Amino acid sequence: MIRFIRSCFCVFCFGIFGLGGLLIGSAIFPVILLLSKSDKQRKIFVNTVHVSWKAFVWLMSVLRLIKVKCPEYKKLKSLRGTIVIANHPSLIDVVILVSLIPNSVCVVKDSLFKNFFVRKVISKIYLSNTMAPDEFVDCGTGVLKQGYNIVVFPEGTRTVIGNPVHIHRGFAYLQIASGADILPIKITNNPPVLGKTQKWWDVGNKTSVYDIVLCGILKYQKYTTTDKRKIAINITETIKMVLF
Repeated sequence: MIRFIRSCFCVFCFGIFGLGGLLIGSAIFPVILLLSKSDKQRKIFVNTVHVSWKAFVWLMSVLRLIKVKCPEYKKLKSLRGTIVIANHPSLIDVVILVSLIPNSVCVVKDSLFKNFFVRKVISKIYLSNTMAPDEFVDCGTGVLKQGYNIVVFPEGTRTVIGNPVHIHRGFAYLQIASGADILPIKITNNPPVLGKTQKWWDVGNKTSVYDIVLCGILKYQKYTTTDKRKIAINITETIKMVLF
């Protein structure tokens, strides 16, 4: 019975999330485009999503579906122009990180750009994981230089426990081009919910605790080689050791 009630709460939360995304994309964003200057629009878009996703995480927390613990939260509030790399255990990882990190955009899977409820929000401020490598690096570098943080899940999809971990190198080439710092963040949720092989409405019998751990800034360093591929492999392997 408890599991059923919690599942109903979860469906309610995601319903609110979907309707909120539809409202923001269809009503609020057009007003922003109409009334604000072009150089201010991205900032307003990003802040709007940050606040609304913070409200969603708050709702799930109030209903005791999840609990988010981030001891170093204050460090995230002052983050600027940083590439944030995280593992991806659950469906709401991106929402939690964006709710914690102001001025952040995210690399998300292409299917979200076609999702009826959130596509208008996603298309305004986020980057697709199907972008051509050069386009991603150029676009990402511009975003970082404007002071925004970019959240990347290098696995490209949610982790499947027991499967080998494969991570993409796009974020490494982005660091090489931009010279930005990388902040690895380790996410664990216990008990595990909303995973790749779990139903999206099933949040179990008790509150899932999300531990958000900052693993220390990885600053860009000058290498003796000019081979970008070798440098990217080095950066990728470092992140893989830290997160996985």
